[in-house]
Amino acid sequence: MWLVPVDEPSFQWTLAGPIDLSDWDSRPASFPERARVWGVRTDPEQGSWERNRRNLERIERGDPLLIYRNSESRYIATGHVGPMAHTEHVRDKYWDGGPALDTYVVDGYHDSIDLEPETVNRLLGFEGSFWPQGLWRVSDDRPTERIIRKFDI
Repeated sequence: MWLVPVDEPSFQWTLAGPIDLSDWDSRPASFPERARVWGVRTDPEQGSWERNRRNLERIERGDPLLIYRNSESRYIATGHVGPMAHTEHVRDKYWDGGPALDTYVVDGYHDSIDLEPETVNRLLGFEGSFWPQGLWRVSDDRPTERIIRKFDI
């Protein structure tokens, strides 16, 4: 399970509804023409992003996602990792040239949750004051099945 931040307006926009990817000339066959997408900041010209690169190596298609907004201190949506691609197209067209070069489709996106961090922390066995910083992988020894079952992820 991944805890995914969505505070930047451009990332919020590409999750709010499917975006049109039909003009992406080198779009992989696995990527749909319309999809909700999120990106991992990995552009070496815009930062070191070592932690993000390590996380990216661990992301697998089908992994559950719990999406949060720092600005609201809330978990706001769920989904799954879909097809992935390394591309400048989405970064340049939708994310203002920001450092997110690695993109994935968010399958099964549902924004029907509204959870306080304390609720998620209790369910995952984190300390009450825990709050993720950036893309965060929930370790395998945490009871992720509680959240997966409770919120049908």
